[in-house]
Amino acid sequence: MPHKETRKLVRIGEVSVGVTLPVGWLRYFNLKAGDKVEVISNGDIVIKRKKIQKDLR
Repeated sequence: MPHKETRKLVRIGEVSVGVTLPVGWLRYFNLKAGDKVEVISNGDIVIKRKKIQKDLR
């Protein structure tokens, strides 16, 4: 599902901003509000979903 889309930064509180993601992406990547993602800054900004580690007990 390679896809590129322009998104607008939205103000969150007084000093923070965020980026909203399309609901289709959330469904495709099985993400929901409250899930953690990695944000990587390496000349570009990359958002990666965190891998879920299973308890192997």
